[in-house]
Amino acid sequence: MIHKKWFKQQVLALVAVAAVVVGVSADQGGGDSPDLISPFLFTGRGAFTSGFGLQGIKGGDTEGTFIITGTSHVNGVVYSGPVNHGFTTRGSGTGKWYVMNVPESFNASSTSIYGVDNLGGGDVNLVGSYVSNEPGSPSPITPSPRIGFYYAGILTDTPSSDDFLSYQGRNLRTGRLADFTYIHSISGGLAVGNYGFQTEGNPFGHAFVYDPSKVQPQTDVAFPDADKTHTAYGIWYNGGTSYTIAGGVGIPSASMNYGDPFGLAYLMDYDSAAGTFSNYQTFSYKPKGPDKQDFKGKTILTHFEGIWSDGNGLYRLPATASTTDGVSKAKIAQVQRKSNGSFDSKATWSSIDITGASVSTNDSLFADTSVGLVTYPRIEGVSDAIVTNYALTPIKN
Repeated sequence: MIHKKWFKQQVLALVAVAAVVVGVSADQGGGDSPDLISPFLFTGRGAFTSGFGLQGIKGGDTEGTFIITGTSHVNGVVYSGPVNHGFTTRGSGTGKWYVMNVPESFNASSTSIYGVDNLGGGDVNLVGSYVSNEPGSPSPITPSPRIGFYYAGILTDTPSSDDFLSYQGRNLRTGRLADFTYIHSISGGLAVGNYGFQTEGNPFGHAFVYDPSKVQPQTDVAFPDADKTHTAYGIWYNGGTSYTIAGGVGIPSASMNYGDPFGLAYLMDYDSAAGTFSNYQTFSYKPKGPDKQDFKGKTILTHFEGIWSDGNGLYRLPATASTTDGVSKAKIAQVQRKSNGSFDSKATWSSIDITGASVSTNDSLFADTSVGLVTYPRIEGVSDAIVTNYALTPIKN
C-alpha cells in the first residue's frame, strides 16, 4: 500500500523535474529538435514507481508511433502510441498501456519485458524473463529460477498462454539448467540473451541466440576473446540470414550484479543459416568536452544496450558510459559498416545531456527516439533522490 504523503511528494517532485532541458549533439540530423518527456512511465497498477523501467522500443504501425516495453513492480507492461506529453489513467502518453504478464499456468510470480519486434497489424514478438514459483533450480542458492520467455501474438491485457514459450538456458554439453535466463532483444524471429549459474562466479553468464523455430533453440555465441565475459543485449535483422548482435565485453567481478555491463561495447554479425559469427569489433567511449572532467582519471565502462540500423550499413546504438565510482551518462554511438562487410573501428559518439540529472542511461532506441533511466538529486521536501524513466523523441521542425 502506498503512503498518501509519500505519493504526493513523489508526484510533486516528478512534476518539478518534468520540465528540464535536454541536449543532444547535432548527429540527430533532419532538422529535428529533441523533446524530453520525463517522467514517462506506467502508473496503472501496483506502486507508483516501484521497480519501473523502460527497456525496449520499436516503431509502431504508423509514423510517429512506437511500441515500448518495460517492467512495473511485478508486471510486464507495453505502451503503444506516440511519445508525447499527454497522460491517461494508466500512464504517460496519449497511447495505450497494456499489462502483459506470463500466464499463471507458467507458475510465474513476476514478469519483465525487455524487447519487442513489431510484426504489423497489431501483432508483436515480445521477449523477457519471469521468476518461476516452482523450485527446481540446480543451485540451492536460487530455489526459484529466472526463466526467459518468447511471445508471438497481439497486444492485449489478456494474452493467451498458447502464445507464450518459456526457455531455460542450459549447458549444452552437460544439459544442466541455468539458474537465470534473460532474453533481451528480438528481431527477424531471432532473439539474444544471457544465461548462467549462481555457483559459477560469472556475473554475466553466457551470451546466446534463441531461435524458437528449432528443436534445439539455443546457440551459444562464439567470441574470439573467449577468456572475457560477454552480454548480448541487442539483435538486428539485416535481411536474408544476416543478423547483427550488440552488447558488452569485460571481466568477471564479484561486486557486480548479474547482467551488469563492464568494459567495452561490441558489435558482431551472425549468419543464421551457417550458424557462424563474424566481424567482431569492440568500442570504447572516449570522453570529450564537459565529459573530460567527469570521467577524468576514472575507469570507463562502455556498453551497448540495444541496436537499430537504417538498412544501409549505418547502425545507431543506445549506450551507457559509466565508471566504477558512480558516474553514468546516456550516450548514442553511430557505427558505419565498411564496404568489405566489417564495422568501422571508430564510433561517432553523442550525448543525451539531461539538465539536473545525476545519472542517466540510454536503454533502447529506434531511429532517433530513445528511452532510458534518469536520476535527479534530492530536492526540498523529498527525502530521496528521484529515479524515473524518460523518453526522448524529435519534434519535426
